Amino acid sequence: MRSNIDENLSISVCGLRRVYAGKRKQPAVIANDEITFDVRRGEVFGLLGPNGAGKTTLVLQLLGLAKPTSGSIWLEGVDVVREPRRVKPLTSYLPQSGLPMRFLTVKNALYYTGRLRGQSYQEAEQQTRELLDALDLCAFERRSVKLLSGGLLRLAHFAMALMGNPRVVILDEPTNELDPHRRRMVWDIIAKKNREMGMTCVLVTHNVLEAEKVVHRVGIMCSGRMKALGTPGELNARFGKEIRLDLHLKEDMPLCAEDRSLLLSFGRLEEIGPGQFRCYMDTSYVSQAAGMIAGRIGFDKLENFSLSPPSLEDIYLHLDFTPVMKQAEAPLAGVRP
Repeated sequence: MRSNIDENLSISVCGLRRVYAGKRKQPAVIANDEITFDVRRGEVFGLLGPNGAGKTTLVLQLLGLAKPTSGSIWLEGVDVVREPRRVKPLTSYLPQSGLPMRFLTVKNALYYTGRLRGQSYQEAEQQTRELLDALDLCAFERRSVKLLSGGLLRLAHFAMALMGNPRVVILDEPTNELDPHRRRMVWDIIAKKNREMGMTCVLVTHNVLEAEKVVHRVGIMCSGRMKALGTPGELNARFGKEIRLDLHLKEDMPLCAEDRSLLLSFGRLEEIGPGQFRCYMDTSYVSQAAGMIAGRIGFDKLENFSLSPPSLEDIYLHLDFTPVMKQAEAPLAGVRP
């Protein structure tokens, strides 16, 4: 174990760089470029970013499945670059694609996953039953994994990822294909494992709205680099210095051109659906906006309206995702030097 690593850190990444050599005279591809961040023990860390941002390459390196070109990774005191085999017993990974054991029943797939991760007969049996109950899978426990529908298959794979109570769980889009009720079950179990067992979770997702409800901190990647890093509140304070006004007009109550122009004078205006408008404005315009709603538009024309700080999704959507490798090099706010 490295002595200068904070014992409260589960993951410590410093100067991580992964370059793929070009093929057939093509230029080399920089998948990860000088990534530095920490994940505290017992933290739910969200990893966000557009397709091609380098998230998958980063995850493979955290798991010891891909060796970085340069930089260091420490996971639960293990030097992942030098001793990748020691990472396997400490981690669990739920990829977007399927997992093995698809020819077993759901119950046996969970049980044997636990046994392979070192659980005793009794421990594997007990956790299998607990997860089947918690995820409402009891009715399907004798069904072959390969015969499950998309949502149920995702739940079974999620349960397999939790077997053996690994110290670090990396989940890639865990709620894909799940209905709202089952999504809530997944988030509740993640929160419970984190709260009761101190399980560290790295959540890779495009569902920013869902992530905001469960993550403690978030890293947003673009073109192989960390675009922003911090708690949702910190990112809100750093990037979200506007107030969001949402207007939903009643049917057949259009927003007249004059009112639209007035909203545009406050800030950015988006029409997000029939009769639904969203305006991002500086806090200095809030009183004027409230007066416009009460006076010019009138509550009798409104289905609903709200004034609120921007969400993590708002911040994500309005970040500049211009490839950072083409921009001038500069330290990122919130990213450890």
